[in-house]
Amino acid sequence: MYRQKLVDPNQRDSQRIVWKTSADASVKTYKLSTVTYGTVSAPFLATRTLKALADEERADFPDAADVISNDIYMDDVLSGESTLEGAKKLQTKISQLLLRGGFEMHKWVSNSPELLKDLSAPSYVLDKEFQEAPVKTLGIL
Repeated sequence: MYRQKLVDPNQRDSQRIVWKTSADASVKTYKLSTVTYGTVSAPFLATRTLKALADEERADFPDAADVISNDIYMDDVLSGESTLEGAKKLQTKISQLLLRGGFEMHKWVSNSPELLKDLSAPSYVLDKEFQEAPVKTLGIL
């Protein structure tokens, strides 16, 4: 997720890397253009980016914006609906909202095979242990 978030060009000097391929080679300088995993600010920047996107798209996707604002931790979303139809609509709206920010959802998990049937096989997991649960759950890992 971090590599999907671009850093403003004016701030890239703070992510400068100095590199030498050998002791006698010339020094090369690189500026990272995306959020760097492992830096102190990375978790905040990742979460804040998603919240800003949800705020910007709230008019078009109110339910999905609520999920992105309230049901997300880092790059995982755990949410659900009381009906299969509602869960499918929410799934679609979350995907559409995030695509507007350049994020493609993958690694879906659900206790309902119906929620996963239109997704490609590598992008989902069916949670058979909770398959009979009355509330359909929807998660993105």
